[in-house]
Amino acid sequence: MKSVFKLSLMLFAFLMISCESKEKEIEKLKSETIAVHDEVMPKMDDIMKLKKSLRAKEDSVSSHDSTKIKGLILSLEKSDKVMMNWMRNYDPQMEGMSDEEKIEYLKQQKSSIQEVSEQMRSSISEAEAYLNQ
Repeated sequence: MKSVFKLSLMLFAFLMISCESKEKEIEKLKSETIAVHDEVMPKMDDIMKLKKSLRAKEDSVSSHDSTKIKGLILSLEKSDKVMMNWMRNYDPQMEGMSDEEKIEYLKQQKSSIQEVSEQMRSSISEAEAYLNQ
């Protein structure tokens, strides 16, 4: 009987450690995801300023450059839209999800916001390079 009790106690301890481990992974992934968001979110202001600068320059350039400017503005607008969509669809509560589902969801969200970040940085960089030439 003592061995059954010991086995039950060991199983209980293992389950508790496993749950704590998953909770830590969830919190770590959530924190990493939000950190990427928080790092790139201020760049939304840069996007707005760059679009304004490009529009101001558009009237005084050749048609070739005007086409280039329109493409840069479109790229900036797409970056803005992708960020807004990510924020609208991100569910920090994750209600009704198991720990495994939360972990998978957060991995996907982290990857998604990293792609958003790369897209924003790229469109900003291209617009700045054009304006600084």
